[in-house]
Amino acid sequence: MEQQKSLEPVQDFMEKMAYQRVKKALSENGYIDTSGYRDEYLRRRFEVRLRATGAETYAKYLAYLKKNPDEMRRLQNDLTINFTSFFRDGDVYQYLERRLLPKILLSPNPVRIWSAGCASGEESYSLAIIIYKLLQQAPSKLQVTIFASDIDREALSIAKNGVYNERQISTVDKLTLEKCFTKEENHYIVKDFLKRLVCFEHSDLMAPPKHQSLDLILCRNVMIYFSKEGQQHVHMSFYRALRENGYFITGKSEILSSEIAKRFSVVDFQSRVYQKEKTAELGKPVIQNRA
Repeated sequence: MEQQKSLEPVQDFMEKMAYQRVKKALSENGYIDTSGYRDEYLRRRFEVRLRATGAETYAKYLAYLKKNPDEMRRLQNDLTINFTSFFRDGDVYQYLERRLLPKILLSPNPVRIWSAGCASGEESYSLAIIIYKLLQQAPSKLQVTIFASDIDREALSIAKNGVYNERQISTVDKLTLEKCFTKEENHYIVKDFLKRLVCFEHSDLMAPPKHQSLDLILCRNVMIYFSKEGQQHVHMSFYRALRENGYFITGKSEILSSEIAKRFSVVDFQSRVYQKEKTAELGKPVIQNRA
């Protein structure tokens, strides 16, 4: 019994080291940079794969990873929780359609929007639907591109195909379904004129952004999985990628850290809409309705 107790600290240390090696393996093999994620979240997701593979410890799981290279992809997929829907948080999309996007679309320059953490594409196509409607109401040659990125390649494949079942499109009204989707049996396919507005691409939010001078960035319900340091890193990347006076929208349950909040003014707190301003860099955020 005493010998077993004396071994426990050593075993705990070895398990902690093995856990860190699993994190490192994901990063070094080009799957996902785990440095910005909360440890409690990572452990919960890792343990799903430990149970699925029958590995009782992280040390055994490391051995399993070496023998089964495909397991690394399954582990990454388990880290990316892709719950989403068309027009999720309807009031946010109402704000976008009625106030924010009409203002952005007045730009004399090409409009660039980034849907960061787009999952299977519902948010990106919801944006495309609204933009298409607005451009139809006020015909223009304005060029609009929605960059939609995610780290999950399988989710991106679904997004590019743009094929959704009846449950997935349950939040889309009948008129929009008829105009923007083609029905084939029990599935609905996004029409090509909407697909042309969206550019899907693989990207890790911990990596430097692929695009700059953006008019609007949406990153909703993603930061809850990141540590405070990770959130600050990603939000700072967004700040730098936005053009001056560009807009940023977070999820309803997400709030900017005090350091990042100094660099934005609050446009609409209910919809979590912020605006980058040069004068906001050193001052405190100003709560106001600007759009």
